[in-house]
Amino acid sequence: MKGQLRRKAQREKFARRVVLLSQEMDAGLQAWQLRQQEKLQEEERKQQNALKPKGALLQNPRPSQ
Repeated sequence: MKGQLRRKAQREKFARRVVLLSQEMDAGLQAWQLRQQEKLQEEERKQQNALKPKGALLQNPRPSQ
């Protein structure tokens, strides 16, 4: 009977650890996805803020050679 109770306690401890690790993985994955999204938004912002041609270049684009 003691061995059975000990194994049951070990299984419960293992199950709690699995749940904890699963939650940590989910949180880590969510944080990684958020960072990826922020990087993408930063790249888009940089492209929108990039210098744009002015004046004659807008009216008369260079002929291709």
